[in-house]
Amino acid sequence: MPNSLEQNYQYRRRVMRVLLLFVVVAGFIFSAVNFYRGLIPLAIMELTYALFSLFLWQIILVTERFQMWITLFLVPFFIILVYAMYVPNSSESIFVWILTVPVISYLLMGRRQGFWLSLFFIFCGVTVYHFRFISGDSAINIADSVNIIASACLMISLAHVHEINREKNEERLLELAGTDKLTGLANRMKLMDAFKLYAEYAQRHGSPLSVVLFDLDFFKNVNDKHGHHVGDVTLRNIARFIEDRIRKTDLLARFGGEEFALLIAGSSDENCFQRVDLIRQQLCDTHFDHEQTPLTMTVSAGISTFGTDGTSLDDLLMKADQRLYLAKDNGRNCVVDANNEQIINLALKKMQI
Repeated sequence: MPNSLEQNYQYRRRVMRVLLLFVVVAGFIFSAVNFYRGLIPLAIMELTYALFSLFLWQIILVTERFQMWITLFLVPFFIILVYAMYVPNSSESIFVWILTVPVISYLLMGRRQGFWLSLFFIFCGVTVYHFRFISGDSAINIADSVNIIASACLMISLAHVHEINREKNEERLLELAGTDKLTGLANRMKLMDAFKLYAEYAQRHGSPLSVVLFDLDFFKNVNDKHGHHVGDVTLRNIARFIEDRIRKTDLLARFGGEEFALLIAGSSDENCFQRVDLIRQQLCDTHFDHEQTPLTMTVSAGISTFGTDGTSLDDLLMKADQRLYLAKDNGRNCVVDANNEQIINLALKKMQI
């Protein structure tokens, strides 16, 4: 879902802004300290990076090239950390910062890119640490190496598990947010997200795309006669009935009340009408039993076509809704599309005369 991607980016933007603020402050402090200690190249790198971070802090919430700036920030950032360990007279404690690489990588780059980025720079950091700081007694060297490698592997593992769980929880929450509680179908939010993908594909490949609006005929009578509980059961039955008769590439959503919206991709106008009308006929011939009470429902439907009737979901829904109410005026239990709209309009006008 596009919405999932956007929410993920918003989450990363906020994390990035906190990190940038920290780097700006720490960069100025460490550059001053290293200028004082005589580590001029390292101090210049830190000062330059602090200024670069300040620039990013100002644009990171609005930039459209977020992923590019993330890469341009993290790779030099980790290189500076490794270089700071390599510089003579640098403190052994600087290795602590290398252990933050997995956390930062996973938070900002995601699970896959974060894994490879953290693995590479952790390897570089551990290698430089051994080159600079491990010498002398072999037993102590082995203990130091095991501690360093184990702590680095633990940080990568924890970051990896955390990111997997975060992705699953985010997907679950977005799925719940896009699902109608009564019928289990997609809701309006998911319909809008799906339409963006369907429309983009239809426009790029010149393939047909139709929007269908179904409305249950005389549904109010079911609630009045049998109660709202039976009405809810009926809505769930109708939802399953229609869903069982559409393709996996189509999307059925509860639009509101007793209305359902259906996105049909890759079917010509004629084929789309035939499929929708077949659903209408089959539903008319089907009895739903509730507590030994047979219920028969019919639907009216309106169909609009991407391109001909508009290119936005609002325009297509409006046109489908107009044809739906034309079907209602025509006696209900029928389907209206662009091909029979004019015929039905003329017939209704003659009846009024």
